[in-house]
Amino acid sequence: MKVFFTALFSVLLTTATFSQFYTWELKQSGSSLGGPIDVELFNANNVYYGSDNKVYKSTDRGETFTQMGINVPQATEIKCVIVDDSNPSTIVVGIEGTTDKVVKTTNSGSSWTITADGLSFSFFGIPITQDPTHPDTLYMMNGTNFSRSTDFGSTWTTISTSVGSNSAPCDIEVFPDTSIILVGDNGTGIFRSTDYGVTWAQTYSTSGEIPTISVDFQNPGIAWATKWSGGGGMLKSTNFGQTWTLVPYFGSINMWGIHIQESDGNIILANSYSTSPGSWRSTDAGATWIPINIPASGYQVVSIDTMTQFAAQGGGFYKLDSPYFIPVELTSFSASIIDGNTTLNWTTATELNNLGFEIEKSLNNEKFEKIGFVPGYGTTSENKSYNFFISNLPSQKTYYRLKQVDFDGTFEYSSSVEVNGVVPVEFGLKQNYPNPFNPSTKIGFTLPIESNVKITVYNLIGQKVGELVNSKFLAGNHSIDFNASNLSSGIYLYKIEAGNFTSVKKMQLMK
Repeated sequence: MKVFFTALFSVLLTTATFSQFYTWELKQSGSSLGGPIDVELFNANNVYYGSDNKVYKSTDRGETFTQMGINVPQATEIKCVIVDDSNPSTIVVGIEGTTDKVVKTTNSGSSWTITADGLSFSFFGIPITQDPTHPDTLYMMNGTNFSRSTDFGSTWTTISTSVGSNSAPCDIEVFPDTSIILVGDNGTGIFRSTDYGVTWAQTYSTSGEIPTISVDFQNPGIAWATKWSGGGGMLKSTNFGQTWTLVPYFGSINMWGIHIQESDGNIILANSYSTSPGSWRSTDAGATWIPINIPASGYQVVSIDTMTQFAAQGGGFYKLDSPYFIPVELTSFSASIIDGNTTLNWTTATELNNLGFEIEKSLNNEKFEKIGFVPGYGTTSENKSYNFFISNLPSQKTYYRLKQVDFDGTFEYSSSVEVNGVVPVEFGLKQNYPNPFNPSTKIGFTLPIESNVKITVYNLIGQKVGELVNSKFLAGNHSIDFNASNLSSGIYLYKIEAGNFTSVKKMQLMK
């Protein structure tokens, strides 16, 4: 008798992407502190970097640098560089020296003028920032003193003397088109002003450092902040800095730099001070992150566009420039058994420079071997479907994954799918994994015969909060993904109904 059955083993309900292995390249050796990078608003090819007592300029998007003018007087380290976008020959820098200072040039560094002296900057901090709505307005933290300049750093006025209780402020950020300003401190937390810095209130408390804050220019009210020591991690605010929430992905990593791309709030670049891989990038507003190794401890990071990223690290100025940041977008990957043979099926939504997919097999989901190759479509924005036929049914549990390869040799792996050649002999509902989870988990179930399957999620008082699936499945082992990002922490019940079979299990969401 000819046996014919199909078993779908993996159902992907969320979109995944193949990230790439990128390389940060050192472009200018130097000693970095604070935030010594700036990019001209109207010409992103012009990049500025401060190191020791020198300001360097690049006219080729950070590939090569030359020193601007003379050495900055009395400087031992440059902590921030701010370029006047309407007149790029005018630059303001904050410097470390015998005493900390603000120094300004109006002739591209041919001469420098000290405009504020006897200051006390945080050693690692970024003491000066520019108001994005009023470009001639600069703000400065000097100990607990908060000052403003309305003539691009030529003169300064102290408008508050009591920002926190610590004399080591690290960063200042201004929300566009508002009077709201945030300050990150060393050993105190985050402070917020709603009147251009006249009065302040503490909105986050920590014993560690808040090295960097970044605000979203495209999505009002969004801000991110890094934590070094004091438990480490990353913070996010959705209400203009009134409250802050820890980002679970980064855990207790000692983070340092954070930057939201001004033209696209979905692109966020972050780095750590001392923890491998050292840098991370998100293209979906922080929902997922791509780790990218960088060889030195980080300070400032800057994301210019889809292709170009900068970092001021312990060794100098680094650049990450790759057209492959537009990833191969994998929308599904599944395995099926048809007439005693295994078929892998996958689809993509977009592809850029995609050479193809190596097919890999494993018996333990750890050590994989290559068993085939399927060519890609190169670059396309159209949905594409692929399959790979394996002319036997495995006699034991077997795992398959895809290795997506670009034309330049960079590659990344998909998650694996599991194939078990033995059809289950009974209905079953598996415990979700991981459990506890945040925010996604997998729910597995087994079917000895083709059945309509309904899986429903309830809270502890019996209210229905979601229906994950209600459709027909063929005999086999199955799993579905459950994303609970819209639910609050707590215990939930999930129930399966398949034919006359019913089963209920508990799962715990921890945010």
